[in-house]
Amino acid sequence: MRQPVPAKQWRDRSNSLGYIQGGTEVQADLLRQVLVQLPCDGAELLEWQTPEGKRVSARCEDLCRRVLSTPSLAERSDGGQWQPSAYAQQWLENKDSSFLAAHLHANVKFIGELLLAIGNQTKHADLLEVATKTYGLNWASLSPVRDRTGWLRSLGMIELWGQRVVRTELGDALLEVLPLCPPESARGEEEVAESDGDEEGQLAFFGDSLQLEQVDLRNRRALIGYIPRGNASDNRDGDSTLTATAALRRLVALLGDGTGLEEFGEQCSSEFGISKASFTSMMHALRNSGLVEQTSFNYFAPSEDAHRLVDEGNERLLAAYLHARYLFFGEILCHLGKPVTTSMLVAVAKETYGYTQASNGEVRLRLSFLQDAGLVERVDWQRFRVTAVGRSFAKNLTLQLPVEAEPEGTDPAAPRSEPPASVPAAVIAQLRQYGNVSTDSRDFEEAVARAFAFLGFQAEHLGGSGRTDVLGIAQLATKDRYRIIVDAKSSGSGQVAESGVKFDALRDHKRKHKADHVVAVGPEFAPRLKNWAAENEVILLRIEDLATLLDRHSRNPMPLSELRDAFSRIDTFSDDLAERYQTLERRSLLMRRIIDLAFQEAVDEDPVDEGYISVENIIYALRKEFTPRPSRQEVDELIAFLSSPVVAALESTKGRHKLIDSPRNLALRLAGLGGTVATN
Repeated sequence: MRQPVPAKQWRDRSNSLGYIQGGTEVQADLLRQVLVQLPCDGAELLEWQTPEGKRVSARCEDLCRRVLSTPSLAERSDGGQWQPSAYAQQWLENKDSSFLAAHLHANVKFIGELLLAIGNQTKHADLLEVATKTYGLNWASLSPVRDRTGWLRSLGMIELWGQRVVRTELGDALLEVLPLCPPESARGEEEVAESDGDEEGQLAFFGDSLQLEQVDLRNRRALIGYIPRGNASDNRDGDSTLTATAALRRLVALLGDGTGLEEFGEQCSSEFGISKASFTSMMHALRNSGLVEQTSFNYFAPSEDAHRLVDEGNERLLAAYLHARYLFFGEILCHLGKPVTTSMLVAVAKETYGYTQASNGEVRLRLSFLQDAGLVERVDWQRFRVTAVGRSFAKNLTLQLPVEAEPEGTDPAAPRSEPPASVPAAVIAQLRQYGNVSTDSRDFEEAVARAFAFLGFQAEHLGGSGRTDVLGIAQLATKDRYRIIVDAKSSGSGQVAESGVKFDALRDHKRKHKADHVVAVGPEFAPRLKNWAAENEVILLRIEDLATLLDRHSRNPMPLSELRDAFSRIDTFSDDLAERYQTLERRSLLMRRIIDLAFQEAVDEDPVDEGYISVENIIYALRKEFTPRPSRQEVDELIAFLSSPVVAALESTKGRHKLIDSPRNLALRLAGLGGTVATN
């Protein structure tokens, strides 16, 4: 390669690299088989063949969205079909492994940096340590590293000699031309610009109005709402995308000295490409912001200070103004001393400030305004940190204090978040304690039995000579019923040795107990055991993976019928489970946000909508928070559930929906329904 592919900024590169089912060392060949079948519609099946001759298939939508779109190997055409990206098409034509490797490096974190980290005796665990400690990546397992080495092996950049990762001559040549990210830049630790020291003078415009009492800070509005940012507003850096501040500036400019509602709607439709439903949501947000006010019937104008607040150069004035009106605004600056993700900030908002309606979308919008003001900067795609100016700016604001536990009934109007279902912490602790002790495995076997009982099985601890450790029965209808046997393997060394799993004995136990699936649970397994387990149709389940499974199951239980399908996928058991739980978790989050939106609409005193919200407005509010965007069918199904007489959360009339009970009562009702179900 004479000219490397231009690399994105580290913050803009993807954190994950997908895997095409069929073999670690042949990812490039499998990719070629997939790309030559594009373009095609998302519902079509893509098929490819493994080196062993096995045919594998997947929906085009699933494979392209989950695996190929992230590293920019596939993209949607204007007609909605999936097609190879320009770089992928060039690779199909030039067949240059270095070209594709450079493209992956340009779009995915820790590709060229991984090549650089390979030394004389480098193992996957060493590369994980470099990724986490040197480059600040938040990885808890070897999977992200193995995904990358798999692709690089398939492209001839590295080889695996036993457990050692070795760079090839082709990898050496590529490394010489790749632009690498400095570790301090990846960690977000570069020197930041010094504050100009004039924050206090700029805020003098507000006089004493920023000196708020704690009661005022707690009573600020929860939701900023919908601010349109152009047709390409999914990507802040797109050519036609406005920042949040620029969008407000343009909206105020469109109003001029005052404009009729219908005319303003036509202007916004032309300028931002928004629908009537979105325009209604936008008007709610503008009126609640205080930047726009109604001056006569269906006639609106900017407020007295609106033009000055949104003028270029006054971004910090706007940030201070918004801090005085909205929960968890300036407070964000106090929690960005180290790079932090949006999700982490949402957790802080809920746990520290009692901001129960905090969401990724609302926090991202706040961060956008703070970025425009130079108070916050983005470190990478997920993490943000405060600037020196931001630290100085925060000192001139009155900030909300952390919310302490309040007596019951302090704020009866606010929705309250009930604690999640009890996590089986005791079982997880026992698994970790007894799984790493080789002297007494009975305690570990009993802990494993309790774990599978929590997953819904009728689990019985057997143990003893000639018997399986745990027998689990899924008590379903006759045709759906199935059995699993579980072999509990503790190990004082932290790894089950190759001789620790007796596959012949497991086959006998499976036959004896008429089991459909076999699982072995242990702290970690010797590398060769993984291949042998696949050949013998045995699922190897690490204690930490089982602990994660129990944790996720406690909040979003997976039906036994779906667990059965996952047990049938020996090679991809963990990935399949993770994907299924993500679907369940997404559904729960969608339901919560629908309730939040209905609650906000109910308490927003609007004489026009009278507490009702349309499906279209719900979908537009959710589209920025969820990837992929919620479909109409997903939202309709959840609304139908919430509107049922049993749940009685929403009242639906002609496609519009209104909250008819408090979120607290809804939580109690659902918990009560669950308590009526016998669990024996």
